[in-house]
Amino acid sequence: MPKVPIIMPQLGESIAEATVVRLTAKVGEQIETDQEVLEVETNKAVMGVTTPCPGMLHSFIAEVNETYYVG
Repeated sequence: MPKVPIIMPQLGESIAEATVVRLTAKVGEQIETDQEVLEVETNKAVMGVTTPCPGMLHSFIAEVNETYYVG
């Protein structure tokens, strides 16, 4: 099965980055399409980041309390 990255989505027109506040899935967990795997916070809101397809969560590169650019 190919590895598919979960990329920080565009969260709003003027939002360029977000901070990971919580991992909501575990490495090794079977996940479904559109399942939330982490929560991020911007200067406007907290929102979930979801998966593009079903499979097994292989690893997290992102870390809690770290800020990442969208895309």
